[in-house]
Amino acid sequence: MARKAAELIVAAALLALAAPALAFDPSVPPTPWSRLSPQEQHVLGPVASDWDKMPGYQQQRLIASARRYPSLQPIQKERFEERIRTWAAMTPQQRQTAREAFQGLNRLPPEKQHELRERWLRERAGQAGPAGRPGPQQHAPGR
Repeated sequence: MARKAAELIVAAALLALAAPALAFDPSVPPTPWSRLSPQEQHVLGPVASDWDKMPGYQQQRLIASARRYPSLQPIQKERFEERIRTWAAMTPQQRQTAREAFQGLNRLPPEKQHELRERWLRERAGQAGPAGRPGPQQHAPGR
């Protein structure tokens, strides 16, 4: 359960990757999927089926992230891909829960944010499977 909540929070962080100036601005017009470059469509492929339902500001944030994608380090690309797939697989209710959790974390003082992130990283490391990847069936000792 804690792992699922952590995944929701991490996926919500995907939303925070893009331009803050576009945050929750309902006047930003939507961008049709067909106007994205092939590279942007490839990077954003996991959310293609939801694209036309997204508000313009959310599309623009994702487009900005897709444009930065080529300059990311391989581990950052892997994280981005994992997070966008996780986000795409969520139900609307799970996405709303993730947004609310992320907003709640942003209201915490920086030291508390750091503390929670460190705790989450320790828990994740305790659940790591082969090659340090999270394993769904593995749990830290004593849990």
